[in-house]
Amino acid sequence: MRNLILTLFLILSVVLTGCDGEKSQKSLILYSELDPKFTFEMVRTFMKSSRDDKFLIKVIYELRDDGPKPDIVLAERRTLNGLVIDGKLKPTKFKKGNELPVGFRESDGHWYGIFYDPAVFLVNQNYARTVGQNAISKWADLQNLPQPRICIENLSNSISSQNFLGSMADNMGEQTSITYLWNLNRFVSDYTNFPFSTVRKTAVGDTDISITRQSFVFKYLESKFPAYIVVPEEGTPINLYGMGLFKDCANEEKAHIFMNWMMTSGDMQSFSQQMLSGYEFLFSYEGNLKDTNKLWLNNSYMLWKDQEELTNRWLDMVRFSNKS
Repeated sequence: MRNLILTLFLILSVVLTGCDGEKSQKSLILYSELDPKFTFEMVRTFMKSSRDDKFLIKVIYELRDDGPKPDIVLAERRTLNGLVIDGKLKPTKFKKGNELPVGFRESDGHWYGIFYDPAVFLVNQNYARTVGQNAISKWADLQNLPQPRICIENLSNSISSQNFLGSMADNMGEQTSITYLWNLNRFVSDYTNFPFSTVRKTAVGDTDISITRQSFVFKYLESKFPAYIVVPEEGTPINLYGMGLFKDCANEEKAHIFMNWMMTSGDMQSFSQQMLSGYEFLFSYEGNLKDTNKLWLNNSYMLWKDQEELTNRWLDMVRFSNKS
């Protein structure tokens, strides 16, 4: 069923470029590693808001040597940096992008951050009534609670979970972060294989607190949802999503229009909220840059080898250590 839906999105994306399948002078090809439904609806929202009815965007979800050559990439920061290392992106400058601090944009302008997905606590409401909501607001609180049942996705599972580990190590210090996670390990009742399992276990009361991504929770939030989100006060690891231009992009002016719209448009942010994406934008509705000081980035473990070594240390010293 998922493959059928993806195929339909691909077909519809092709239709947006015109029946002849040829890339027009004003068209752009976007490579996205985000959810196909989110990406397709996002592009449709942009085209509705665009005053240029000949400004067309085609979306692809796979990079292939024999496939269309993309102009723009929308992806997570580690993917973007990998494309820079492989020499596939070219530097570009535009006013709004240059307002971002380094770390939230590539120093030479190869990519620019748009929005992020923060790590959060999902807290069961019945448990919060027992210990008090004020007792669960910081990372430090988790290791001082009275025997909490904590659920977290296995940190070796995915780029997202490994980014969490890398961001913790970068911002706490590697040994401090490993020690912190070791302290939590005695309270962890389950390291899940799927993000939804983490959310479900806390919602039904099988665990008291989950450490998860905001995007995994938002689609389930409603007035009667028996759990609530806490963003840790000290700051939190994020997955940063951004955009860059491929070397073959010949229409930078049009690409900048789309990138500016992604960064600052109220239409884009309203759409994201309606889709219950859980993403937070770096610029406010008014176009002002938000405070990034409490957004923890994975800076030191961007290469596969470095990330694998850190993940293996977590597995040996935390995940499969004896709980105390």
